[in-house]
Amino acid sequence: MINGTVTELAEAFGVTRQAINNRVKKLEDEYLSKNERGVTVVNREGIVILEKHYGKTILVDDVEEDKATGAVDFEKLISQLLTDKNKEIERLNEQIVMKDSQIAEKDKQLDQQQQLTAKALTEREQTLIELADEKSKGFFARLFKK
Repeated sequence: MINGTVTELAEAFGVTRQAINNRVKKLEDEYLSKNERGVTVVNREGIVILEKHYGKTILVDDVEEDKATGAVDFEKLISQLLTDKNKEIERLNEQIVMKDSQIAEKDKQLDQQQQLTAKALTEREQTLIELADEKSKGFFARLFKK
């Protein structure tokens, strides 16, 4: 990838379009251009800046090549890929922990709401019973509360 759109970069970095779009808006104009469809693209230098920010390498052509043999250092490439994937797994695990705590808080709030609803229904039923008792009494019994 030499140039990348917001959508392509979001997918490559494993972040939302909104997150990468906000980051791209902060880049200098020298790192941005428009493609044939008029869509903003980030050039190679801009992608390098984004790689530093996200701590992830996405430019495949950055792989070191042995000048004499033309061989690619696959150990280094695999190591980098594993490092990137482990960082992504760690980030996702953090998000899962955060979501679990949010779900636990929502469960607690839901339980409280159900308890309040049950209490309100019980009080309503008690009030209706008391009203029915009052209606069944005669005028003087209600007047003198007997």
